[in-house]
Amino acid sequence: MQVNDKTLIISQDNRIVQKLTIMSFFGILLSLVGYYVDDRFFHSYLINYLFFMTLSLGGIFFVLAHHMFGADWSVPLRRIAESLMLLIPLMIFLFIPILLKFDSLYEWTSSDFWSHHTILQAKTAYLDNTFFFIRLGIYFLIWIFLILKLYTLSIKQTEPSDKIRMKRFSALGLALFAISVSFFGFDVIMSLDATWFSTMFGVYIFSGCYLSATAFVTLISLYLRSKGILVNEINEKHYANLGKVLFAFTVFWAYIGGFQYYIIWYANLPEEIYWFIQRWEGPWKYLSIILIFGHFVIPFLVLIFNRLKRNRSVLAVMSFLILIMHWLDMYWMVMPTYYRDSHGYIEMDKLNELSVISWTDFSLFIAMGGVLFGIFWKIFKSRPIVALNDPAYEQSVTKEES
Repeated sequence: MQVNDKTLIISQDNRIVQKLTIMSFFGILLSLVGYYVDDRFFHSYLINYLFFMTLSLGGIFFVLAHHMFGADWSVPLRRIAESLMLLIPLMIFLFIPILLKFDSLYEWTSSDFWSHHTILQAKTAYLDNTFFFIRLGIYFLIWIFLILKLYTLSIKQTEPSDKIRMKRFSALGLALFAISVSFFGFDVIMSLDATWFSTMFGVYIFSGCYLSATAFVTLISLYLRSKGILVNEINEKHYANLGKVLFAFTVFWAYIGGFQYYIIWYANLPEEIYWFIQRWEGPWKYLSIILIFGHFVIPFLVLIFNRLKRNRSVLAVMSFLILIMHWLDMYWMVMPTYYRDSHGYIEMDKLNELSVISWTDFSLFIAMGGVLFGIFWKIFKSRPIVALNDPAYEQSVTKEES
């Protein structure tokens, strides 16, 4: 791997893309086998789709927050997040398999569901197939609009006025992003169990998006450093700030998730509590405990110390752990819906035979991840990997911590 110091463009490195292509090829072959032998194949597909989708959405927020709040320290990291958000248009095509099994994934598409849940008739206008796909199309249009505008302004940035223009656009972008991501969470994830609802769920999804994206940016920057790239441009100041963001949003994720649970537990309404009861039955109980400790307790107890926030090895381990926990969080939200009957209750015969994790979960991750990360790397190395024309670039790469 070589870097042109003048433009900071990565060159002569096709091995990463080749390895990811081979990985994806084997993942696709294994997934094709899983399609025929595992009847929960499409639930596994939805889990991995949501993992990569929310990760890419977190990239949009990373860029919007960078411009809106004038976070000059993150200038050398911006290209990583920009390349990550450019995966969003590809997610439109990866949604096609979900469309093919939409009726089996989302039980509210059946008329029998509404006959068993007459109390939910007020939701029929909202949970309508046509209206659902119209909303989904609007979300993608919003995200593509934000991505194209942000990336075009970033690549063409030459004058200080461009930085002001990006900041003004980001003010609108943050509002559009907040609304679209919240409703995306309501529609695609929460409606898997149409009997349940939570007004905090959209914020819960957002917190996971940004936390996972920050962990991804941290890992990519550490990988570049291990190859002798951006060693001076991304320094101790940047890793300390990344550690602070990881710590802050670990706490924020736990705060939203915890209060969502506490409020529902305190109200004790049947239409709200069963979603959590399901996830405290059988093997799901152990997965819930793993999420509590792996997604909050361990990162909190480690990253609360300033010395550890600055330790690159610790940041690498914590970032990797956060990404694993984010995937498990998607699994925890999606897979229990597979074990419900038409009335929304757990089928005990399925629960007794439950294997919490299936090999198709991993084969689909390899298949999808190989393709998306390969495209991410191609995009990332096709342009200067830092925003050299940003007026704050020189200040950003200084050693003094902001």
